[in-house]
Amino acid sequence: MHPFVFPAGALTVISLVLVCFLVPADDLQQTMTDIRDGIGRQFGWMYVGMMSGLLAFSAWLAFGPYRHVKLGRDDESPEFNRLTWFAMLFSAGMGIGLLFYSVAEPTSHFQDPPPGFADGLDPSRLAMAVTIFHWGLHPWALYAVVALALAYFGFRLEMPLNFRSLLYPVFGDRVWGRLGDVVDTLAIISTLVGVATSLGIGAQQVNAGLTYLFGIPSGIGVQILLIALITSVATISVVAGLHGGIRRLSELNIGLAILLMVIVAVGGGLTKFFGASIENVGAYLQILPFNSFRTGAFSTEGQTWLNGWTVFFWAWWIAWSPFVGMFIARVSRGRTIQEFIIGVLLVPTAVSILWFTAFGTTTLRQHTDHIDRLENDAAYDPAETLPQYFVADLDESGEIVRLPSGEIKRTERPLTAVQYRSETIVTEDGRDTIATLPTALFTLLEGLFRSRVLVFLSVAVATLCVILFFITSSDSASLVIDIIACGGNPNPPVGTRLFWAISEGLVAAALLLAGGLGALQAASIAAALPLAIILLFACFGLVRSLSALEKPIARTSTSGEPHDRLD
Repeated sequence: MHPFVFPAGALTVISLVLVCFLVPADDLQQTMTDIRDGIGRQFGWMYVGMMSGLLAFSAWLAFGPYRHVKLGRDDESPEFNRLTWFAMLFSAGMGIGLLFYSVAEPTSHFQDPPPGFADGLDPSRLAMAVTIFHWGLHPWALYAVVALALAYFGFRLEMPLNFRSLLYPVFGDRVWGRLGDVVDTLAIISTLVGVATSLGIGAQQVNAGLTYLFGIPSGIGVQILLIALITSVATISVVAGLHGGIRRLSELNIGLAILLMVIVAVGGGLTKFFGASIENVGAYLQILPFNSFRTGAFSTEGQTWLNGWTVFFWAWWIAWSPFVGMFIARVSRGRTIQEFIIGVLLVPTAVSILWFTAFGTTTLRQHTDHIDRLENDAAYDPAETLPQYFVADLDESGEIVRLPSGEIKRTERPLTAVQYRSETIVTEDGRDTIATLPTALFTLLEGLFRSRVLVFLSVAVATLCVILFFITSSDSASLVIDIIACGGNPNPPVGTRLFWAISEGLVAAALLLAGGLGALQAASIAAALPLAIILLFACFGLVRSLSALEKPIARTSTSGEPHDRLD
């Protein structure tokens, strides 16, 4: 392990966990909310400009003069076949988020359309276009550039596989000293926070799935227990290693995810699915130029919306980028720059479009068909086709009404998934409310099929997918963090990887305890700020290094110390 980076990263993580457990949750939540909003207001424009710049930069890399350069020796072949490669990078990329937001984000934009768009734009089309924008080319361009830079410096120039190497063309030998130590430590903290955000979100959705399947209660305590249990399982994959654990789980996971998508697409109608896929591509391309440079500078309402959605997602992806970038780099040795960029950029984006079409468009179409039948079919009874839920009665001020027994006063009503997201849903015993964000996916599945067996199986597959994405994210991140903490060693020891796997679970549990989704969002936005500046320097360093391909380079050992200087 590195004598400075490992203990500095470990100490910071332990301190963060202690703060979350010791400081009162209300005080900590307010502080983190203030940090999130402050950074969004002051630096949201930087996140927006940076992500759009990286998309243009990735296009230049793919089709520019260096497109045929290999990420490794000129005679090297890729370590993994393309199908396995796609499965591994996609499982590490954003699997948990795709499941969590597959229904939740399109319904949110449908109910509360983003401000600033021309009146008359179809709400369903706009909702899908904005959702795909957040999960399409921009985040994968970020991952592609970060991964490419790490693979180029690590495999082509034989430098340590860590972030300090990216800054060598800019700062020279100073990256082997304290400057590099700080850069690598920041990369570790950012990765931990970004992954913890996903693990916390995943725990909420696993809890929701288990509640539906087996009646397990929902709450922070149960979610922390789930994090502990699934992290324990993830350590088994950590011990099995890249080929035995992560690879096999990634292939299984991508197969289950495709199965789930096919189930939903068939349930909603295949012809409608294919038609909507094409239309969603057009809608996405239609808003792409406008949204790519939208900062909310001329509208307080627009800036508020942007900070809650686009800036959060961009910050989340930036915080994730050391993890995803390092992992993709680790499994991409031997590919050319062009093959690498096109593969990382276009294939996951295409899959994301199909994914959100299957889940998001099906959800919105179910709702609009329901409204159309209510207005035009007098014989239509929603209770015959839609699942029913207990909806809380609210007083004039919007507060929940409780009976003298303490139970929530409620009414049972048939709801579409869109309506479900906007209502206050109550548990069957009337004692508590149900979070609609993590349960929206299961609401769609329940309303899509008449057969209870099909509903149960689809919910079970979805829950298993979240668990497997949780495991692959955890063990992949453990590998990445340990590579950085061990000075760029691509095959770090198992013991230290176990330490980081456990730490990720602890940070996720601590942030959930500190304020749930709001705390997770705040931590991601804060962690992304210093890393964004580092990545800008890294892009400059990559261009500088590519332009000097014929010049001698510095060869370095995996410990981070330079040797065989050829100046």
